[in-house]
Order: sequence, then structure tokens, then C-alpha cells
Amino acid sequence: MEQPSIQITYEGGDADRHIIDMRLLGISLEGADRITSDGILVFLHGRLPRRGERAPVVVKVPEPVRGSVDYQGVYESAAALLPLGAPIAAEIMSGYLEQWWIAIKAKFTGKQEIAEVAIERMVEIQRDQLAARDASDARAHEREISLHNILREAIGLQQPSMEKFAAPVGPSVQVGAVRHGSHPRVTINTQEAEEIREAGKVEWTKISELSLRTEGFRFHTNGLSIERPDGEGFLMARVRDPAFEELENPYTDAAQRRSEIAVLGRIGYREGKAVAVDIVEFLHEIVT
Repeated sequence: MEQPSIQITYEGGDADRHIIDMRLLGISLEGADRITSDGILVFLHGRLPRRGERAPVVVKVPEPVRGSVDYQGVYESAAALLPLGAPIAAEIMSGYLEQWWIAIKAKFTGKQEIAEVAIERMVEIQRDQLAARDASDARAHEREISLHNILREAIGLQQPSMEKFAAPVGPSVQVGAVRHGSHPRVTINTQEAEEIREAGKVEWTKISELSLRTEGFRFHTNGLSIERPDGEGFLMARVRDPAFEELENPYTDAAQRRSEIAVLGRIGYREGKAVAVDIVEFLHEIVT
């Protein structure tokens, strides 16, 4: 049975001799696994991956190709979950994952317009496969809007994994590339790898009392949607307080009312802009 496949290639420097730093290779492959697993789960289920949730991936190593180190993987059982024949399912999923990787690379190398084009293509692919599952769904427009939001949020969560994939696998390996099925390779060169690592650098304040306006929450990602502390818009704060794991807790109670809360936490800034918030303890709801 034909399966969707992934090919990961490293070129230049040490890879020309079919050797590579084992520790950094492990980090890089872990990042590729996480990115691809999350992409499959978003594609199949139309939602953010749950904590610890994994797509089944088996990596196989072929005979080395001159001038590179190659790893071949297949996604076992993923195609069987689609309402299509295996060859068609393999091609659809490979096309989706190609755009998924393009969007993530573009997001963290400062090319947001390319990311948005890739998101539109993913929505088109996902719309068709979800419609095939439930042709009677009368909320197609709402679902499509939701897919855009889910994809943008899911892509925004991939920076740590992409940074791992872009790890400096030996000082002289020049290019890392991912290819899905027969689609073109998505390559990351040394300059782009540095841009991806820079995108993850955040300067944190010390833990102190913060006043935050809640907007919503996501249990599976330990996320609490809040108004940005330094301006308009929203961001997803990371709640590290064990109390957030309970079905009934002060965070979700406040979020349902969109209340303002006082917490202990810290704010992460990148280039003077608040990009992350960590919450470690709930203090009280602010009543005005």
C-alpha cells in the first residue's frame, strides 16, 4: 500500500562524506518529526495537536546518495484515515505537508506573505478532504474561517521545532532539506537557519505580578488567550500553574467572562514587542 513519505537531506561539508554530528542530527530529526507530526494531526483532525499527541512516523535509512546524508520516512496508517484511495491520499497529504513546511519556514524567516499563500493552499486542500467526510456539513464557511485561525496558531507554535531542525548539524553542513512525496524540496540554508534561531530569541522580564485581560483558553496546549500587555490584539499565554490542569479552575472561569486577572508571571519581548507571556500562579480576579 502506498504511503505518504518524507525525505530529509543534509548537504555540504561533512555530509559530502556521508558523516554527520550524531548529537546535532538527533536534535534536527526530532524537530522534523515534531513539525511533520503536528502538520499531519492538523490536517487529519482540523484542530491543534493535543499535548503529547503523535502522528505515527517510521523513519528508514536508504543507501547514501553522493554529496548528502539522506533519511527516508513514511507515515504509517495516516493515509488510511482519509476517505480516499491510498495513492490519492498519499499525494494529497504530501502536498499539504509541503505547504505546511513552506509556511513555517516563511513565518520564522520574516516572509509572512509567503506564509499566508501557503496557508490559503492548505485551507483549500483541507476543505476538500473534510467535506469528503461530511458532505452535509452546513457550516462550511465557519469551518473555513476556523481553519485559517487554527493554521496560523499551529504554525506560530512551531518555532522551537523548526529551530531544532535548523540546528547546526556539524559546522560545515550547508543545507537541510525536506521533500514530501514527489513535491519540490523545502530547503533551509545556513543564513535562513540563523534567521530561524534569531526568531526564537526572547528577552524575559523577572517574575512579578501582572494584570491581564482574558479572552479564551485552550486546555490541550495550556494556553490562555489574553490581550497583549503592550498594545492591541491578543496572544496565547503559557500557563505553567498545575491548577490549570483541573476542569474547573480560576483561569477558565475568568476567561469565560473575559475578566481581568492578577497573576504571577513574566513577559517575553522580541525587538521591544511583547511576544510571549508565562503564567506561574493565579492571584485573584480583578473586579472593577
